Amino acid sequence: MNSNTYFGIGLLLGVSLLVSTVIACAKIAVSPTPVDTEVPVPTVRSLPPPPPTPTLEERRVQTPTDYGYNTRVVDGDIHVWHRPHCRPVPPATFVASVILTDLRSGSHLYLNRDGSVRESPAPDYRTDEGRERFAEVLEDSSLMELILTPFECP
Repeated sequence: MNSNTYFGIGLLLGVSLLVSTVIACAKIAVSPTPVDTEVPVPTVRSLPPPPPTPTLEERRVQTPTDYGYNTRVVDGDIHVWHRPHCRPVPPATFVASVILTDLRSGSHLYLNRDGSVRESPAPDYRTDEGRERFAEVLEDSSLMELILTPFECP
């Protein structure tokens, strides 16, 4: 066989390889023509109505008032919690020495042992009524004395 025959066979193989590669790639890269389908229309669901705002009495009932010997309610709607000191307490981090809760609004105020308001955590005023109530409590010296009096151990 001469060189022209080898050249012809090589050329024929090269063209065959090129054509088969193009056909294989075309099958992978070209997607079939999409079929017309209807786009589903989303159904509109109405949201349930928001829960009713609890009344003052309902809020008062929902707020726990007894956490043990280191809590009490003063002046009707102010709940006082003192950091436990009677029994050995496992090492724990308390956010404040004294925590006041306004039972009507669910607001919280965090105090130091001397009655000063802590900067961190910030007071949690849930309503303007709670903010006003705590301002009244802080100004009433006899009520603050009652709040800051430590509890007697059982």
